[in-house]
Amino acid sequence: MDAYTEEHGYFQVDGRHLYGTWYKPAEVAPRRSVVVCEPFGEEKRCAFRMLVRLARRLASGGTAVLRFDVSGTGDSSCAHGEVDWKAWSQETVEAVRLAREWSETPRCVMLGARAGALLAAQMADAESVIVVEPVLSGDELLRDLERRQKIKDVMGGIAESASADERWSRGEAVDFGGFEVGAEMATQLKAVSLEQELERLSEVSALQVLRVSGSKKWPPAWSNIVAKAEGRAHSSAAIIQDKPFWGQLDYYESDLVNDAIVAHLEGLPI
Repeated sequence: MDAYTEEHGYFQVDGRHLYGTWYKPAEVAPRRSVVVCEPFGEEKRCAFRMLVRLARRLASGGTAVLRFDVSGTGDSSCAHGEVDWKAWSQETVEAVRLAREWSETPRCVMLGARAGALLAAQMADAESVIVVEPVLSGDELLRDLERRQKIKDVMGGIAESASADERWSRGEAVDFGGFEVGAEMATQLKAVSLEQELERLSEVSALQVLRVSGSKKWPPAWSNIVAKAEGRAHSSAAIIQDKPFWGQLDYYESDLVNDAIVAHLEGLPI
């Protein structure tokens, strides 16, 4: 018999149907729940297997886990270009409420990978927030998406077009490799900062910051969030020397990242 159960289904937020997977220990009451906020676009696909393996591992060890697709992504409803950041934030709040209800414990940990870290960090009352190779701001995410798209266009012999900002100013949605970002989403994203979100984190909440890199040094832009983690109880910041799980052509599953997350959760007070 498996040590966990795995259920798939939908829940609703303001008429939007969101697809989720619920992992739960089979024979014991969960000690806490973990809500997973996944990466954006192609990075979500690349990180899929690693995050599924992590969810199953945590559930086998006594932690309930909810993975879900925000609207416009995965198997959830709506077109990608029609959704915005406020809707995603609202959906994350509802996912946390459901995780607490289903696990029958208020102890909820937020896990955000890449752009998902920006959503995870908004839950100021979480028992802990874990950010894995986080995108530091919505503006950084948009600039990276545009840079990647320009490289693809050059390699494909596509003529240079108007910038994303120009198109958003006209109210247009911009396609980044099959994932459209509407003007409202872009405007809202430009106001989102990981550092600012973490400023709201409760004093009793733990924080884990994980960077995945071949370098042994922290980038200067990370200094404030690293200091915030190092100054909190039951918190840590670490550099995992491994391949970028979010950017491989094939699926890549980083056991080193998963091991660090499991160790952090095991170190939280009971």
